[in-house]
Formats: sequence, structure tokens, C-alpha cells
Amino acid sequence: MSRKLKIAFIWMVYMPVVFATYFIVWLDRKVKFRLSFPRDLNELAKKESWCIAELKANGVLVNDAIVNSYKVTPLNQDIIFRSNAGTIEISYTEKSEQKTLRCFAKFAPVTGTVWNKTIFNLQLNHIKEIAFNQNFGDDASDFIPKVFVAKLGFITGNLCLITELMDDCIEFKEGAYTNFTDEHLNMVLKGLATLHARYWKEKSARMEKILPIEDSTLLLFDSIVASTWSEAARKILFQSWHNMNEFQTVLHGDSRIGNMMFPKDENHGRFVLLDWQAVRKGKAVYDLAYFNVLSLTPDNRKQTEAKSLETYYNYLVANGVSDYTKEEMMNDYQHACLCVLVLLSLPYLSGEASAEGAGVEIFARGMDGWREKMQIKFSQFDYAWLAKNYSLTEMEAHNAVNEMLNVIDRRVKALVN
Repeated sequence: MSRKLKIAFIWMVYMPVVFATYFIVWLDRKVKFRLSFPRDLNELAKKESWCIAELKANGVLVNDAIVNSYKVTPLNQDIIFRSNAGTIEISYTEKSEQKTLRCFAKFAPVTGTVWNKTIFNLQLNHIKEIAFNQNFGDDASDFIPKVFVAKLGFITGNLCLITELMDDCIEFKEGAYTNFTDEHLNMVLKGLATLHARYWKEKSARMEKILPIEDSTLLLFDSIVASTWSEAARKILFQSWHNMNEFQTVLHGDSRIGNMMFPKDENHGRFVLLDWQAVRKGKAVYDLAYFNVLSLTPDNRKQTEAKSLETYYNYLVANGVSDYTKEEMMNDYQHACLCVLVLLSLPYLSGEASAEGAGVEIFARGMDGWREKMQIKFSQFDYAWLAKNYSLTEMEAHNAVNEMLNVIDRRVKALVN
């Protein structure tokens, strides 16, 4: 089948899915389909018996625990995609001893436009997060919060995720982490390498639950930018993502500092990765490039990038990876950095399609910081390597990267205005 026919077929399949998803979201807002679990914090607050029964069934509470009080408290919802999240506090008696259990509860977006939730569902965020937690939650509990309850509404996009509350950890807000230390960086490198090594080339039934990004998806996005991007930029789009989608392991997919928590001190907490809505299969080093380029300050990245690659690789090897050379990793890292650039340049992938109100300001601020980091990163990129690996001239390589950087620049300015 020719490329044009493939693209036409993809759009014939995709557009009905978009319309159907939008209609289901709209209808669910109107009639609220019956679910076997709470759809948001308000319902969770009213379903004490359901929550207690689930926690007991999963061994979080002992069966003879006597509940004295039950309280659900919303967290600040002023975030992109506005996942409905809060805390649960349960005071109970166990064998005459007074105890308290505190949990974190997360639901799909319940505010914003219908289009907001449609984007959430089309990206399969609900399916990806619940699938990972249900199938990998037990043996991944050293680098993710312990999963207590994981429920999914496959068609409607509803989810209910209850986990341990990481109140013995600290977090760094995007763009405001002056106390981020070399020790914290080492935790990230070790945590990502541990994740990647644990599922390295695993062939199991549960791995089928973790979705890759198919070439059909790449063709779809290529067709979206076909009239506005140069051939060179489109070649980088397709080839960098195709390379990163080669199966090695499970990727977090959104491994920025805002999705990480760190121990308060050596006696309290542990490093964990949060928000598994972008989890997928692919090349391991993508997560590292995503973190280095988008989360570290440019000065910190320049000082630590080479050492962090070496440290990450050593952690991979220490965790049993023996079929991946350092040279292969370094080559993949270059592709991964280009892949991150493409991600921020593509429409509809990075959040503004569903950001509204205060969310637009937050998104614009984040994109502005990422834009500066990308500009600095690619002012020092190896364009001879890019030209050789993508069958371009160095001038074409430079122009294609600048073209994508300018796309990001225009999008940020459009959001601000």
C-alpha cells in the first residue's frame, strides 16, 4: 500500500473514533453512566463503605478494622488536564490500637470542556495508567507509589486510582528547584535505569498491555504537518520517533521532574515516579533524554550530561543489562533528543489543545521554559551526526531543527497573546 493510501486509510479510521469519543464524553457528562466505582472525589466522599471494602479486599486494611472516621480532601486542581485528585484519611481501630491510614486518590478530569476530556481519552491516558498499575504495580513498588485500588471505565475514560500517600517525600516544582542536588540527580538516574533494566526485552503476556506508538500514529502526525513542515523536518519527525519506538523496555514516557518525588532524608521516603498516563514500550534512553533536556537547567545539564549518561549506563549494566553497548546508548540518546524536540513541536501532543483558563497560563509558562532549554540544547547539537544519520546535508539539518524550534516559539507566543 502506498504512503498516501495508508494515510487516507488512517484518517478514515481515526476521524470516526474522534467523533465517537467526543460523543461518549458529552453523553457521559449529561447522563453520568453507571460505574462500579466512584467517578470523582465527590462520589468517593459519599462512598465510604465502597472504599473501605476495597481497601480491605486488597489487604490495605485488616478485615476486622473498625473505622472511626473517613475524610476525603481535594488537592489543588489547577494543573494541565486537571486530573481530579485528593487525599483520603481513615482513622480506625485494630485490636484496640488506634491507627490512621492516609491515601492518595486520582480520577479522570471532571472539569473543563468536553474537548479536554476527549483529548484525555484519545491519548488513552486512563487505559495506560491503569494497565500499568494493574499489571506491574506489585513488582514496581520500589519506584512507584504502592497501588491499593485501580479501576477503569474503558469506554467512558473514567478511572479510579488509590495509592499510598507519599507524605514522607519532597517534590520539585517545574522550573523552581534550586535545591536540586547531585544526590537527587543520581536518584533519577538509578531509578530510571532500575525501571528500564527490570523490564528489559521482557516477553510476557502482561507486556502486551503496555502499548507502543505505532507507525500508523507517526503517519497520522506526519500528515497533519505535511503542508507546514519541510521534508527535512518531517524526516526527522518520522525517523527519530520510529527509532525510539523500537522495543527495549517499559518507558515512563513523561519523565520530567514534576512527575518525581524524592526522600526527605536518608530515613524517610524513597524516589518514585508518578503519573503513568504516558507509559509505553520503546527505547530506554528516551526517558533520560526527556529528563535531562526538559528538567535540568541548561547550565546543570551541560555540566552533568556526559557524566549522567555514563552513570545511567553503569546502573543498567549493574541491573543485568548485557546486550547494549555504551556506543549504542550514546547514538540512541541523540535520536531521543531529536524525538523530544519533535514532541514539543507537534500539535495536540503537549497539552494546549485541552488547556483552558488558568491551565493555559500554566502550560504557556512551562512551554516557555522548555523552549529556552531546547534552544540551548540544539545550539550545541552534533549536526554532522544528524546529517549522516538522517540522510540530510548539514544545512538541511540546521534548518529543520530551527524550523521546529520556531514552531515552539510561535506556539508559546500564541498562547500568551
